[in-house]
Amino acid sequence: MHKRELVAEMVKEAKSALKRDGYEGKKTVSVKIRIHRDLRETIDFIQTVQDAGVDFLTIHGRMRSTPSSHPVNLDAIKLLTTHATVPTLSNGDTFTLADAFHHTSYTGVSGVMSARGLLENPALFAGYTSTPWECVDVFINQVIKQPIPFKLVVHHLSEMCGTDRSQNGGNNGLLGKEERLRLMECRDMLDVIDLMDEVKGLRRL
Repeated sequence: MHKRELVAEMVKEAKSALKRDGYEGKKTVSVKIRIHRDLRETIDFIQTVQDAGVDFLTIHGRMRSTPSSHPVNLDAIKLLTTHATVPTLSNGDTFTLADAFHHTSYTGVSGVMSARGLLENPALFAGYTSTPWECVDVFINQVIKQPIPFKLVVHHLSEMCGTDRSQNGGNNGLLGKEERLRLMECRDMLDVIDLMDEVKGLRRL
């Protein structure tokens, strides 16, 4: 964030490599930034990477030192978007499809990026306010076909099944507190599948 010339050189090198390898016009180079305390610094950063040929920008509406518990600064994103000549994406606090529409309409960005929101609910952009069981089934089936580290499987499932932002401020999910603790104790995929099948069966009763 404080070395915009270095970032600009990285953009130029990436664009040059894409052109050299025959991907010009087929692949894009983007930059994701946070805001500075003095937004004039962020404007300078944006103009510098635009001059370097960046294809689009993602603007996270917090400073590097701002904790995620603080609301994202949509007004800053709105201002910065007016200084961009390339498409911009808003990032931060997108947990529902309604959030995405609000951020887009309020700031004038071309789209939104979600990180924590999609970890909690991969079906967010399909309009779901919480992860549906079908999404969990798809994830487990994919992991069986293309394995990833088991700790990562448990982490993703814990995120996906632990929050429902449509109820009680996001406290209720597919798995309750005790069930999430049991998930953490699973030793392998068979344990995970057995637990999920058990919980789904209980929910149907």
